[in-house]
Amino acid sequence: MNQKINMDKTNSNDSKLSQARGLASQLGMFAEENDIPKDLWDSLEATIYEFYEVSNDR
Repeated sequence: MNQKINMDKTNSNDSKLSQARGLASQLGMFAEENDIPKDLWDSLEATIYEFYEVSNDR
């Protein structure tokens, strides 16, 4: 049973990480196309990963 809980937690984390990466990717393209300053974009990207409660490690 404990293994199932760990697998559910892993799947949940993977899902959140996937959502965070997808949003960051879409907003990254927007930022690039609209000349958003890199420091502002970096801050927004960090906030996205914080919101999803996942690490930004690649």
